[in-house]
Amino acid sequence: MNLKLRFWISGVALASTLALAACGGSTDGAASGSATKLNVSTAGEALQFAPAALNATAGQQVQVTFKNGSTAQKHNWVLVKGGDAEAQKVDDAGATAGEAAGYIPTDPNVISSVKLLEGAASGTASFAAPAAGNYTFLCTFPGHYAAGMKGVLTVK
Repeated sequence: MNLKLRFWISGVALASTLALAACGGSTDGAASGSATKLNVSTAGEALQFAPAALNATAGQQVQVTFKNGSTAQKHNWVLVKGGDAEAQKVDDAGATAGEAAGYIPTDPNVISSVKLLEGAASGTASFAAPAAGNYTFLCTFPGHYAAGMKGVLTVK
């Protein structure tokens, strides 16, 4: 093969490789405008989320898939604007809202939520990540937050 043709083919291959690399392939979903995908579940019958710490980037679309890992208990996933004080208010309002509302109140402090799920069921919530800070997520089924069923979404 002629030397000029080899250089031309090598140049095209290199340019193609660089162009494809620039298109992304990020595993955290941050590239190419796709949503950051987060998975959280309950830790079996324990009143805990696993993991209890999630991360996102401010303004990024976030998709949380919540799996109720319990076989006997109902759980939901509720993200609130703020920390424990706001979470407690939302938890109290959830109890008032009742089971018909999935213990999820209509409250301006609720950023997003996954409905009340039976054991082994999954649900998804999508939202734009709020401003940088720490945001509590909790289960508002009566007694679960008080037992420690909460976590933190850290937004950078």
